[in-house]
Amino acid sequence: MRSLTARIFHSLLFSSAALLLLMLVGSLPLTAQDKTTPAPKAAETPTYRAGGTPIAIPPPAGLVEVGFDNRTIMEMFAPESNRLLAAFVLPGDLPNLRTGSSAVLSKYSLVEVPRRGEFVDFGANDFKDMADGASQGVSDVLNSSVKETEEEFNRRMKSLDLDNVKIGLDKPVQLGTFFSKPDAYGLGIAMPVTVNGTTTKMVAGIILLRVKDRAMFAYLYAVYKDQDTLIWLRKTTQDWADAILKANAK
Repeated sequence: MRSLTARIFHSLLFSSAALLLLMLVGSLPLTAQDKTTPAPKAAETPTYRAGGTPIAIPPPAGLVEVGFDNRTIMEMFAPESNRLLAAFVLPGDLPNLRTGSSAVLSKYSLVEVPRRGEFVDFGANDFKDMADGASQGVSDVLNSSVKETEEEFNRRMKSLDLDNVKIGLDKPVQLGTFFSKPDAYGLGIAMPVTVNGTTTKMVAGIILLRVKDRAMFAYLYAVYKDQDTLIWLRKTTQDWADAILKANAK
């Protein structure tokens, strides 16, 4: 399970750097901004297919799903090992995605599935092994993922003819375990992300999930401002995990 755990943290670092770049640079080739599908009404819980299985994913508190076209665009910001299922931002940030604005996303979240394991049944014991691996090997896996993430991200930028854009990832700081449940495990980290000399301190809640026998990773990001940011992150991460499990309960 260590390789799966490594992919979780690699995806965390890659996605945070990619979305931050999108908002700081505002120069990526977004081509469908004016066709964004309206976000679902609050009473609806949209579903997304993971390995052919419909999974209900309610948004985190205060955020809305970006819609099909923006989600398709943002797929390029998931690492090659994962597939993006859903992306959520603050309602006021939706126009920034549509126009390619350079405003920073202060809060956003992503849900991804591992491409190799998307169609593989993921049992309770498999989830326990994954959660144990995440809790025991965070430091080593995070540190080894930083260089790999920088290299893959910069290769991706070169393929988009943006090889003049470079990122730098400093050593992530662990924020500890947020919660541990039979089908959900949450922890947090803080990480400075530098894009062309501009550094932003990000914090992230990481949720490992087992939903309808599918492995899923959910990430909740915020620009760090003060201690209230961490209080919000811890609470919202656990509340979101509970909501996803409840929405898919048999």
